[in-house]
Amino acid sequence: MPRESSTREKPNIRMVAKRVQLSPTTVSLALRGDPSIRHETRERVLAAAHELNYTHTPRAVRGAQVQTRRLVFAMPNTGDQPVTANPFFGEVLAGVEQAANEQHASVTFSVLPHRLTINEPLPSALRDPQSDGVLLVGAYRPALVERIAADIKRPLVLVDNALPGQPYDSVMADDFGGGFLLVQYLISLGHRQITMVTGKLSVPSFAERYRGYRAACMAADVQPCDPLEVSWDRSSVAATLNHVLALTPRPTAFFCASDAYAAFVMEALHDVGLRVPDDVSVAGFDDLAPMRLVRPALTTIHNHPRLLGRLGAQRLLARITGDQQPTQGITVGTRLVVRESTRQLVTHKQPIPNEDEVA
Repeated sequence: MPRESSTREKPNIRMVAKRVQLSPTTVSLALRGDPSIRHETRERVLAAAHELNYTHTPRAVRGAQVQTRRLVFAMPNTGDQPVTANPFFGEVLAGVEQAANEQHASVTFSVLPHRLTINEPLPSALRDPQSDGVLLVGAYRPALVERIAADIKRPLVLVDNALPGQPYDSVMADDFGGGFLLVQYLISLGHRQITMVTGKLSVPSFAERYRGYRAACMAADVQPCDPLEVSWDRSSVAATLNHVLALTPRPTAFFCASDAYAAFVMEALHDVGLRVPDDVSVAGFDDLAPMRLVRPALTTIHNHPRLLGRLGAQRLLARITGDQQPTQGITVGTRLVVRESTRQLVTHKQPIPNEDEVA
């Protein structure tokens, strides 16, 4: 009489496919985290694999070659400032790398010249025929974006930029909502003389933050001020601020379109002997990690830069693998972070004279 085998059949991908009633190819793609597979489907596959005690081993480990997608992360140089002077881009890049690692993709870093003209050659990373797609991070002129798209002839996704009516997916923070929320908060503290310090309003994110500033002022019947457009350097901010502080009435609060501008403003106020927030309140936008260490700690808007990068990379990988959905404009919500650089505005009333003074 033959002896009954005491061993069970080793779990395999076909058993998982049978459990979830999908093809082995679909199950394989889901286990690899391929962006063409819906999140719900992948969760079902992972649950079935766990129940069957099936462990997916990537092909590279088994000796075969895995196709690795190559993404290019392109951001603008900031003129006289080094790229590392703006940690916002570093946070976005961290989110891109996280999403890329999850989907077995690589990321190449590229910096575009500060004033790249339409006819100048693109950096070699953008022209590399081995790359699969490009993330353009930051504000670029529409004509330059169109030129880049035409030259690379590969999928392109915008992060922290949007071109309405153009065929490019984009991921942006809710800059309008963040501006509205922050100025609304300043108004709730009693401020009526609120001045906005910003970079060029041709930058979409700055333009939306200014639009939020105006909307919050108008909703509270507060007269909005003209924006102070400054260059991204201390001397430019200091010179502009000195002029504004000489006005009557002078601002009681500054809403800065970025944390970097807020740092320059706080330094300029200190140089003229004004204290933050005792004399003037200051608020920023971005919630960058270095600004959490300054004193007074900065009230600001958190705009989730890592999530912006992560979502941008996911959209790009989806396009690379054949996603044909209509162009998507993704907006990520923001939140107010209240710290020490803003305070309730105290209105000083005239003291009631005593009887001796009246006499």
